[in-house]
Amino acid sequence: MRCVTCGADTDAVLPTCQRCGSALPGAAAVPQVQSPAHPVGPVPPVPPGATEPPVVPSASPGSAVAAPVPWWDLLLCAVLLVAWLLVVLLLAFARGARDLSLVPDRLALWHHLLAALAVAVYLVSAVRGVPETPGHTLARNIRGSGRAGDLARAVRLLLPSLLVTVVVALIAGVTVPLPAKVSGPVVTATPPPAADPVPVDTTPAPAPSAMTASAPETLTGIDDPDARRLAQAVAVDALLSESINSRSDLAVGIAAVGQCRDLERSLGLLEGVTERRRDQRDQAKALDVDALADGSAMRSHLVSAFSYAGDADAAYAAWARRSIRSGCSLDANWRRGNQLSERAQRAKSEFLRRWNPIASSCGLPTRTTKEI
Repeated sequence: MRCVTCGADTDAVLPTCQRCGSALPGAAAVPQVQSPAHPVGPVPPVPPGATEPPVVPSASPGSAVAAPVPWWDLLLCAVLLVAWLLVVLLLAFARGARDLSLVPDRLALWHHLLAALAVAVYLVSAVRGVPETPGHTLARNIRGSGRAGDLARAVRLLLPSLLVTVVVALIAGVTVPLPAKVSGPVVTATPPPAADPVPVDTTPAPAPSAMTASAPETLTGIDDPDARRLAQAVAVDALLSESINSRSDLAVGIAAVGQCRDLERSLGLLEGVTERRRDQRDQAKALDVDALADGSAMRSHLVSAFSYAGDADAAYAAWARRSIRSGCSLDANWRRGNQLSERAQRAKSEFLRRWNPIASSCGLPTRTTKEI
């Protein structure tokens, strides 16, 4: 017979449950036999190796044990949710996200439904084990009244929910759109707070610009070596100043795509920067530098810097294009853009190592990698 109060199996001839002491149904119909004060016959010996049956403490009828309070089971549900979120954050970090505080905000509704599925599986397992739920078993062991086999039973009940939690966390961690934080060296400027930022016009004075436009004819006809050297240096400096304008557009575009906003406008900015970079690369190839110290090597590094930067900008534009189609995330285009940016950074450093002494001797401003 099964006790209706605690669910334990007990002998049908007994009036009360041996475990909780509550009255058994139909006990009144069973005649009660008064046990003699002393054994009537000889007690059979205990076989070798056998243990005596445990003595069950007597319980007064009606002293039923209350059903276990589900607080510990609710606590285990909360632990499963925390474990799910930790796995999602670890996967997001492995995929390249650095600001993990933004990841929970990017979880979609179906990601949360997956987490709820893990909790539902636990609740089903707990119902199967009533009254010996994992939470009740844990509470009993913490109070020091645990029984043999409690741990194995709790693990059997918890195992399905643990497996489901890990699986749904892996799915969520791989599919959640990540907040991008571009770490490439090309983009270091902070985008202005205005909704439609206007790049600052840093175009140099008209004289250098005119000299740059007619560089092949004008610089070739200069006979004075010092004047020729100065004219070539001014032409290089004008091109460097022009390159600053596109840098601010690049920073604004990448920051917007990283925050998954204004994607169409950001794509237009990045595509425009890509075209300007390639135009600047062509201008760098046409520079006259024969009067400048180590001019050929200097020009070669400048051309490489513009080439790598243009390819990086094209990769960032492809990243924005894919974000529009498939949702915002850090993809292979973003990683390629960062790699090409690092190459552009090295080329700029080599160029500036040769250019800054020339600029200083010609009365032109020296620059850092952030200023070209």
